[in-house]
Formats: sequence, C-alpha cells, structure tokens
Amino acid sequence: MKRGASLLIALGLVCASGVIQRARAQDASFGCKVLLCAAANAPGWSGIPYCVPVMQTLFRQLAKGGGWPSCPEGNASGLGYEPYQACPAGLTPVQAGADDSAGVSAAPNGSLCADLSKPRQVCSGGDGGCTTTYPTTPRDPRSDPYFVDISTANGSQRFYFSLQGY
Repeated sequence: MKRGASLLIALGLVCASGVIQRARAQDASFGCKVLLCAAANAPGWSGIPYCVPVMQTLFRQLAKGGGWPSCPEGNASGLGYEPYQACPAGLTPVQAGADDSAGVSAAPNGSLCADLSKPRQVCSGGDGGCTTTYPTTPRDPRSDPYFVDISTANGSQRFYFSLQGY
C-alpha cells in the first residue's frame, strides 16, 4: 500500500517552468493517471481504490479499439501482445509450418516451444525427401496477453493486462 500511495504522491509533483509545484493526483491527465496506476505494485492498481475506475476506463477504451493514452511526463511503449508464457530455458518459441513437411520456424508469438539443439531427420518413402524436425511442446497461454513497457527511474517494467470482459 505504501508503494502505491508513493506513486500517487509522486503524481502530485509537476514540473512547470523549472519550478516544482504541488498538484492533486486527480488533476493529472488521464494518460498520466494510467501510467502511475499501471506502474503500481505491492499493491497493484486493483488494490488502490483511486486506480480501479481509471484502469477500468482504460480497458474499456482499449477493448473498443482505442490506443494507450499519452502522458507528457511519462514514457510508455505502444501496446504489445504476447499470447503465450515464455518457453522454458533452452527452448525456442516456434510456429509449426502449414503442413507437416514445412517443419517449424522461429516465431516470438509461436504456439510451440522447440529444442533446436536436437534436430531429427524424417524421411518419407523412396523419393529421398527428408525434413528436419525438432521436439516440441505446446506453450502455456498467458492470462494477461497485452502489455505496455513503462520507463521509470528504476528502469523499465512491463505491465501485463487482459481485456477479457471489457
């Protein structure tokens, strides 16, 4: 709760003409409110009563095709999409080819994880046609597939969220 309150207090400091002035959090632009709420952790935005309506409004706007709002004082990436969890160490995200003979190809949002260190040759019939295959496992879906990268004084953090139900 302390961290979330600190973020909202930080919003109260606005730099104008080189002079720091106090402002109330509710006076901030919608985009800046969103950034501060999205960056909150311990508790996250859902544990901060001020942030709940802000984030619900954001998610409704995004679900209707709107974009991530801007904040002149903040720095956020564009909206991203990662439908699957990361592959375990040593495995690479891939997508299966359109047919069995196409094998797999590297794809950051592919639905499979492949061990590219273990190629296998699969040959069919007497025509000498062989393909290389790799052992694969399905990737686990991510419950919050959308994200925005938010730059803070402590580096960058990725904010994941879902638009399901909005």
